[in-house]
Amino acid sequence: MKIWLCTLLLACPAVAHADGQPSALVETAPLRKEAVTFNLSGYGTVFSDPGSTVNFSLPRSGQVTHLDVAAGQAVRRGATLFGFATDPVAANGYAQAESALQMAQSEFEHVNRLYAKQLATNAQLALAKKALSDAQSAVHAQKKLGAGITQEAVKASFDGVVTALFAFPGDRLQAGKTVLQIARRNASTARIGMQPEDAQKIKAGMTVWLFPVFGKPDKLQGSVREVRGMIDPQTHLVDVIVSIGRKEDPVLLQGMKLRGEIEIPAGEAWVVPRSAVLTDGQGAYIFQDDRGRARRVKVTATENGEMTAIQGKFDPGLPVIVLGNYELQDGMRLREGNR
Repeated sequence: MKIWLCTLLLACPAVAHADGQPSALVETAPLRKEAVTFNLSGYGTVFSDPGSTVNFSLPRSGQVTHLDVAAGQAVRRGATLFGFATDPVAANGYAQAESALQMAQSEFEHVNRLYAKQLATNAQLALAKKALSDAQSAVHAQKKLGAGITQEAVKASFDGVVTALFAFPGDRLQAGKTVLQIARRNASTARIGMQPEDAQKIKAGMTVWLFPVFGKPDKLQGSVREVRGMIDPQTHLVDVIVSIGRKEDPVLLQGMKLRGEIEIPAGEAWVVPRSAVLTDGQGAYIFQDDRGRARRVKVTATENGEMTAIQGKFDPGLPVIVLGNYELQDGMRLREGNR
């Protein structure tokens, strides 16, 4: 019976002193001031950086003969994307330009021979030379348009991912009409939705840590590129656009769901271990050791990793109670755990 009673007394942190007042066994830590940041969290997706997205089109009218890729497909440089047949009208324009060049070349040579025999004037020679130059320019322009190519296999000029298709086999297209869109590899961007009140605290250049919602929990680093100036009508959030470091990109896929944590610098603040801050119906509070007595102080608290930044009417010179504080009442006598 005596052994059981001694064990019970040792397990109880609050005991009575000789004067009959209860005391609590606690551990304390000093308050300290340091530069802190706090994180704002939101969720979003990976999408292609608009600056890295390329539209594939042709500068002449024609017809898509075959399509060798699908939306979302990864392609390598040199891979065939689609086949294209030049419109007969465009091909005829090239043939006419070639014929006109041959005639201009023949006429120039004829006038040049006459000029050598003094049977043609300088003006006639200049006119023939001008006609030849114009014909050459016309053929060059047609070649740039590719009008002389009746059938063409359009290939990828870089490694990327097909993000959209705008035409299909059999479609007849006007000159410049986009057939498909490809985003370059290693050039991804994230769109993170933030609460409007939080978005006001975010600035371009702030560090962002990204965590895939599904799959490996690898942490990726990015930076805030832009905070959009409106609330998305569907999500009711403000989109924050995050640039992702190129070396991180191979981990990401278009449409991947991400959680983003944006680091907000808060300057210098008084910090305490997280266990020092308690909450009840009146809000957050701490206890300080005021010459052996518990002193309750109301605070506002912001978590910062393992530490918590606090503000309030506390005494920076008094230690804060980090263990045993759940048992305390304001004014209670204290016993240090290491004494």
